[in-house]
Amino acid sequence: MNFLPNQVIPVEHGGAMVDVVADIRPAGPDVLVLLPGLSCTKESFAAVVDAPALAHITTCAIDLPGHGRTAPLPLGAHTLENYADLVSRVVTRLAPTRVHLAGHSLGGAVGLIAAQGMRNLITFTGIEGNLVGDDAGLVSRQIADLELDDFADNEFGRFIDSLRAAPEADLRAWGDWTAMCSPAAVHESARSLVEWSDSGKLLDWYRAMTGTAFLHGAHGDRLGHLLPLLDPSTTFAIPDSGHFPMVDNPHALYSALAVIISR
Repeated sequence: MNFLPNQVIPVEHGGAMVDVVADIRPAGPDVLVLLPGLSCTKESFAAVVDAPALAHITTCAIDLPGHGRTAPLPLGAHTLENYADLVSRVVTRLAPTRVHLAGHSLGGAVGLIAAQGMRNLITFTGIEGNLVGDDAGLVSRQIADLELDDFADNEFGRFIDSLRAAPEADLRAWGDWTAMCSPAAVHESARSLVEWSDSGKLLDWYRAMTGTAFLHGAHGDRLGHLLPLLDPSTTFAIPDSGHFPMVDNPHALYSALAVIISR
């Protein structure tokens, strides 16, 4: 297997160069770009490199600015629209024949914004991605409601500790990923996520696009407000998983993604 971890992809944004860091598994001219969620890193998609169903396509999991190994942007710049612009520029640098976007949670919203007008885009898949206001759940809104200094100085560390102490493996992993993030980036992107989720634009764009699909964990009823609004023929539950199906059941998740891509 040819796997290229921590590849630096320099792109221009706002008159400056941003070094976006990505894990790339080359496998042909088509590219699947994977976008992590709030206070998550590209490591959340680590199992994709071993997914036999996706062995035929190049995969590129990126760290958004202020998350993981990609350095933060200037204070105030960690918005979903800035992230989306950077994703579009990364895709241009990769120069795929065809591109497929898949984003988890916040990454789903970022991918949907980036998808508007993207050339050679074939599919967009939201993995528990934000589409409506109720998708910006308790964590996002609690972070967004805090002032940055309070969050950075007090609540950020408590948030990490609470996740790392959780009995669920996916939450413990989330805690480790959060510890690799900038508090300012998490705070600002949470505020932007709430604003975009409340705007109504994301669901409208999702419904207007072709080649869209939505994947969600089968456990729990977190998405009871959203699923009735989606086309059931392109909405799929990943068994034995919750909010992080790429941790709970990566084989099923990536098999479902392969089916979507091959349509």
